[in-house]
Amino acid sequence: MAGPRELELWRYLRSQRRLAERLIEETTLAAVAPDFLEAVAGLLHWEAAALWEVPSEAEVLHFIAGWAQPGLDLEPLWRSSRELRIHRGEGMPGRAWGDGRIAVAPNFSASSNYPRHQQAATLGLDAALAIPIPIGDPDEVQAVAEFHTAAFSAQSEELMTVLAVFADQLATFIRHSRTVAEAAAGEQARQHLAEVVRGTGDAVLSKDLFGIVTTWNPAAERLFGYSAEEAIGRHISFLVPEDHKNEEQVILERVRRGERLETYETEQIRADGARIAVSLTVSPITNPSAGLIGASVIARDITAETRRRRAQEFLIAASRRLDSSLDIEQTARTIVATAVPELAEICIIDFLREDGSYGDSVVAGADPAAAAWLEEIRRKSPLPAGGDHPVAQVMRTERPMIWRDLTDPDVVDQIAQSDEHRRLMNDTGYNSAAVVPLIARGHKLGAVAFLHASRDLRYDPGDLAFLAELADRAAMALDNARLYSERTRISESLQRGLRPPRPPRVPGLAIEVVFEAAGEGIEIGGDLYDVLATDDGCWVLIGDVAGKGTEAAAVSVALRHAVRGLTREIAEPEEVLVRVNELLLGGSSLNDFATAMLMRLWRLDGGVWRAAVASAGHPPAVYVGAGEPRLLGGGSVLGAWVDAAVQSHEVELAGGEALVLCTDGWLEAGPVSSHLEPEALAEMANALAGLELAELTARLRADAIRRGGGILRDDLVILALRPESASDVDGPFPRRGRLSSTYS
Repeated sequence: MAGPRELELWRYLRSQRRLAERLIEETTLAAVAPDFLEAVAGLLHWEAAALWEVPSEAEVLHFIAGWAQPGLDLEPLWRSSRELRIHRGEGMPGRAWGDGRIAVAPNFSASSNYPRHQQAATLGLDAALAIPIPIGDPDEVQAVAEFHTAAFSAQSEELMTVLAVFADQLATFIRHSRTVAEAAAGEQARQHLAEVVRGTGDAVLSKDLFGIVTTWNPAAERLFGYSAEEAIGRHISFLVPEDHKNEEQVILERVRRGERLETYETEQIRADGARIAVSLTVSPITNPSAGLIGASVIARDITAETRRRRAQEFLIAASRRLDSSLDIEQTARTIVATAVPELAEICIIDFLREDGSYGDSVVAGADPAAAAWLEEIRRKSPLPAGGDHPVAQVMRTERPMIWRDLTDPDVVDQIAQSDEHRRLMNDTGYNSAAVVPLIARGHKLGAVAFLHASRDLRYDPGDLAFLAELADRAAMALDNARLYSERTRISESLQRGLRPPRPPRVPGLAIEVVFEAAGEGIEIGGDLYDVLATDDGCWVLIGDVAGKGTEAAAVSVALRHAVRGLTREIAEPEEVLVRVNELLLGGSSLNDFATAMLMRLWRLDGGVWRAAVASAGHPPAVYVGAGEPRLLGGGSVLGAWVDAAVQSHEVELAGGEALVLCTDGWLEAGPVSSHLEPEALAEMANALAGLELAELTARLRADAIRRGGGILRDDLVILALRPESASDVDGPFPRRGRLSSTYS
């Protein structure tokens, strides 16, 4: 018959076998907890047990499960256990967690140090014991097993060793189950991320630390034109232009240092050879076991955005250069030189002569020798007016056109004027062209052609709007130069450059303008105004440039065109004037000063209009029609200080209310003794507020003429605007009201 020692050994082995089977069968701690607790409690001959988990991130123990001998209801104890927040070192489980050693409490039910001692006393459980799993380093503890009994008796060292083995088995199970769960979660996250990457609209790719492409999503296929099969396995340099080769090495070095690159703007090459602007976000990719393994790249096409930004900056800079001369050849050479190399490697202006032929061509190029060669070819072989050359096609349609591929043999045949021209095209590397007509004041001047002679640059339809605007500006400069040669018309021609021929129609808003140049024999000044219609209202500009003569007129034209360009991109009037201030500060003249008032008007519900007004040293605008008149003005002149002091105002206009604006030609009409202050304008405009706008502006003009003795010594602009009343509306649409401009 076996003795007690053999029986205990047999019971230990049976318990260990059963526990091992359960640890193999189950995957969660909650599933194996009851079997573990029953096995260990059986070895201890104790009545109840509970298991607490040490979560990976939390600071308190998490109650997993409780076990009790049949017939013993310990739910009150387990219920209070679930509600407890046991930190490291607190209570029986917290002590075992904090020390990494078995904690024993022979008088558990009688000690107030344990939060659940009263429930234990009620249940007749006087002693408790807690085993860390595993026993040893506190930082390695995965769980704590807690055991309760009615009467405590010391346990043998052998049994404690057995319990340590059981604890190690459970600790191994917990670590394995967590690893499996984390791997499953990681795989699920990777699958989810892969789906997100496949579905995102941004181009997403990854590369290893040597620059080899490892992943390539559908958006990358659409952006760059390469399929995943074509891209994966290649070095990323196939996207990099020759003049950007060093960038990739710099990026890889930063990735190897673990750096993340945010919104890195550069250029890359598509499969069709076209160069595009992209914004890159580059992030290191790490592996838990291998560390840094590569980089993920998110690429966004910013070609259109970059072109708009460069176009705006270019137009502002070009405006001054285009108005710097009134010699037609010099102006033409300024135009083509300004376009190279920012917009083209070669730029050509072909003038349309009075007899309908093309000639007097002007060329600029990144390679001056090639430009001179092409200019000589044009001189020897003028373009035929009725041919298929791009210039002839554009002039017939009066619309800008693009030729993306000038290497096509059929296109070469259209363009080549002679064998010599064909050799030039081949040697220079003609690649893509945009041709825009030059038309000003209804007069066809010719065409300007922009040529890319680089294999990875292409013009596309997104370039046409900007190039057409530049051509309009260039055509106006050329026409001004043409008109300058006619001495008897110089004053009238330049004055037209300061304002539109008629303000545009703005539905729901009546506008009247008086624009009168200084009297005969007096050199022209720099007064200007402009009205730009928008989808919801309009912009209104009024200003005055210091000085008189052609220089003042040129600055006025540049100011007006700069505002036109800026208001397409900027919604706040004060910000536009700040940018104009930067333009004037960059001028070469010491007299590039100007006053300006710029307002944006938009329609609200009920026929009410809101005006956002920005003023820079200009005579105040007058608000009339409801109560006392108000003056809206202030600020400092533009072009004098780096930090422009621009004053901002907002006002609402309803029926019967109006805004009246003028230049100092009204305030300073006549001798000094007749000069008036803005308050006088406000008083007079308020007295005339009940009149039609045409009558109001006519009365104000008449007062200035009277004070000047019938002669204006300075240009005069008076502009008034008022919301149209219901009587001005015909059906669902406003009738076209009178819009007047008065000139002498």
